[in-house]
Amino acid sequence: MNAAPLPLLIPGNMCDARLWDGAGGAIRKTLAAVTGRTPVDADTTMDESIVAMAARALAATTGRLFPIGFSMGAIVAVEMAVQAPGRIAGLGLIGYNATADLPERAAYRPLQQGEVRAGGLERVLIEELKPNYLAAANRGKAPLLTLLRDMGMELGPDVFVRQSEALRLRADRVEALTRITCPVLLMGGSEDALCPPEWHHRWQSLLPDAQLFIEPAGHMVPLEAPLALAERLKIWLTTLTNEHKEECFTPCPTAS
Repeated sequence: MNAAPLPLLIPGNMCDARLWDGAGGAIRKTLAAVTGRTPVDADTTMDESIVAMAARALAATTGRLFPIGFSMGAIVAVEMAVQAPGRIAGLGLIGYNATADLPERAAYRPLQQGEVRAGGLERVLIEELKPNYLAAANRGKAPLLTLLRDMGMELGPDVFVRQSEALRLRADRVEALTRITCPVLLMGGSEDALCPPEWHHRWQSLLPDAQLFIEPAGHMVPLEAPLALAERLKIWLTTLTNEHKEECFTPCPTAS
């Protein structure tokens, strides 16, 4: 009997593997229990493009995969489906955005990178990034804020710049969603100002086989609502049969 697809956890911008460890590791434990395989973590720290991050994640693993990505990690997960459709058994996309970088964000990123190179990473993390991604009820929670700060500071300025560039130069994948036919779990936060619920409804309308759940949270769903995410993943994965499609991405027709 073939082994179940391997769960692959892909963190978001300036997050590490601790992103998935909330509620006593409920997300990891759920994935292991349902699939019978220990989830592995993708490395998104070494590359300056989403394409290269996806290629690295594919090269570091073998066989069929369940990529589960948050924010930037979800962008990487979709890129993996574009690059290697036959290896993707299903996608978990949390806090996802299929578009290219917004013009105003793309214009601001080099300025932010310059500040980080000059020693301003902690200020950027504390004042500009993570707190603004949380639901109102979570913005004063010291352990959560400390974890978000620690993850970013431990990754450091070089990783910040690489990931910032990857996000700035990423391709638009809206049209590609219509050709991803494997099962997809979409999850967003009701108070997500970065990737609002209406975006997730749009992605669901484009994907041939997608379920969508909006949880009471901001953008940081894996940390703000880990039990809810674990439960949704459990239900979703257990409903998938052992007979997975050979391809989850229909290639573009060859131009004649």
